[in-house]
Amino acid sequence: GASDRLKADFGSPCLDVVVHSLANGSEVGNALLATSRKGYLGAVGVSAYSMVAMVQRFGPLVRPGGAFLSLSFLAAERVIPGYGGGMSSAKAALESDTRVLAWEAGRKWGHRVNCISGGPLASRAASAIGRDSASDVPGVVRGKPFIEQMVDYVRGNSPLPEALRAREVGDVAAFLCSPLASGVTGCVVHVDKGYHAMGKAVTP
Repeated sequence: GASDRLKADFGSPCLDVVVHSLANGSEVGNALLATSRKGYLGAVGVSAYSMVAMVQRFGPLVRPGGAFLSLSFLAAERVIPGYGGGMSSAKAALESDTRVLAWEAGRKWGHRVNCISGGPLASRAASAIGRDSASDVPGVVRGKPFIEQMVDYVRGNSPLPEALRAREVGDVAAFLCSPLASGVTGCVVHVDKGYHAMGKAVTP
């Protein structure tokens, strides 16, 4: 596996930072009520258990004071119509695992484990979400890509009413993986212009 190749090529320990950026749900366009067991478990396996597996395998290769980081979404905490197929469940599992892995990896190796809950970005991967959404999913606007709906809505209802930039997520990732965040572990940090703090919409 990758961990064996790294150890053979560079010795052990040989890593400082490990970033988990894996997510896939074959039925992400389905409402949860329309999601199959296979689709649900697939989403959780690829999007959440993969982080557990990475910490298992790469933990021994990370130098003391190293950091693990993963990427989540607000659907782990709140209902986001259109983000289906078990992906919301997978992100909730990922955030819960962040806390448990922080405890276990911290005590076992001294590593930190954190997670960024990023606001919506119109990335290539995000553009596939909701592309084939069932027309009966409440809250999903027909004819407009899911990610465009989310970007517009979040921009209009955030404390900082502007579109999130990928660089802003990257800057927080760099901070969390740096010695500047040596006291931060087991956290889910929202990078979404403050949208997660809102409890009432101010625009349609």
